Amino acid sequence: MPGTTLVRTTLTGLRPLGVRGEPLHHAQEQIRGVVRRRLGERHHRVLAEPEPHALGGRIDWYSDAEGPVRALAELPPHERDAVRADIDRLMADIDKLGATLEAGSGEDARLAGRSLRMAATRPADEYLFMVGDQPVVVCWGYETGAAGAVLPAAFLPGVAGAPAAAAAPAVPPPFAPAPFMGMPAAAPAAAGAAAIAATPFPWLRMLLVWLLAFLLGLFLAWVLRQMSPMTIVVAGAAAPDPTAGLNRDMERARAEDARLRAILASLRDDLQKRRAQCVAPAAPPRAPAPPATAATKPDGMLRLPDKPTQDMSFLKGCWRGDSFRYTPRHNPGAHTYCFDEKGKGKLTFHWSSGSTCEAPATARYEGGKLLIVDADSTCSDGAQWTQDRLVCVQGADKVAQCSGETNIHLPEQGITRERATGFTVRLHRQ
Repeated sequence: MPGTTLVRTTLTGLRPLGVRGEPLHHAQEQIRGVVRRRLGERHHRVLAEPEPHALGGRIDWYSDAEGPVRALAELPPHERDAVRADIDRLMADIDKLGATLEAGSGEDARLAGRSLRMAATRPADEYLFMVGDQPVVVCWGYETGAAGAVLPAAFLPGVAGAPAAAAAPAVPPPFAPAPFMGMPAAAPAAAGAAAIAATPFPWLRMLLVWLLAFLLGLFLAWVLRQMSPMTIVVAGAAAPDPTAGLNRDMERARAEDARLRAILASLRDDLQKRRAQCVAPAAPPRAPAPPATAATKPDGMLRLPDKPTQDMSFLKGCWRGDSFRYTPRHNPGAHTYCFDEKGKGKLTFHWSSGSTCEAPATARYEGGKLLIVDADSTCSDGAQWTQDRLVCVQGADKVAQCSGETNIHLPEQGITRERATGFTVRLHRQ
């Protein structure tokens, strides 16, 4: 059940604001829900909750804030100005949120933004209240100056004092100031009933007139039947309109659709902001590509000269070795050697895991064989790299056949182990 009843207003001669032909108070649940999620509880409570009557013609405005209810006109002048400034600030925040959603890319976001901006229009001072320390605005969502007449206290449930109601004018002025729900909710119901009974209702007179007309019609029908030989058939009551229930269901469905669209627009806006805050991880730096040189033959494999020589210009450029494993427990990898015309250069070993190991390398002929050696180093992942030693000889079609072993198995250096870690590769021009 809603909280404190502030005022009850009529719908006579109103010009409600709205979108898609629906007044704003039909979408109050989603409008106030977006304000609560995005701005907080104080902004949410500044907009009173409207509760239209089932028969139409009136709207009750509620507030769930706690504390005494005071109209703006009852406050001292200095406090009145402070409350008005606070309400203007809260409504400006709601208008700013509406402008942000209205500038979004989705249709639902723009619809919710327009609704919020129209709801942020502050009505006249007689529709401004203080409930405890919470400012509250009623009759929001209407054009300025057309917020609807505030009904007298006799129309509000729980207003105590039948004498006060008896002193009220017989016909309330159409724009009388809004009385407060000053009495607690537990006030006797008899006081409210007495207040209502003390105020005459125009429709009560109309009801009596129609009742007398109905009885007069029945009397005339009876007289005519007595005077006429023909039987007069009185048509029965018209069948109830079967579309009445459907219209109510359609209204509820439209309100639920508008509420879900506003929630969806708010969630999309939050998603876009969170996505904008995400920073993609930087791509790892790539190793510089070695300079490419033309291969001497279409297959691009390293070919050795017919005789050993100290001219290493045939090695100038970069050469990529076949992929292999040092041991079954090692990841695959491949050598890449880059030399100048003097046989000086460097080795870059690329592991399949993505890490690389670099070390200086030299090439020279020794004992009629091409010897390529590098040095101990540290890899990019912090692992230690031990020296490799390649011995290349001329094979078929002068293609270099290279066999190698790691630095941990070099018998001439006194480093031996039971099983050598060896490999066989061929070098291809890059």
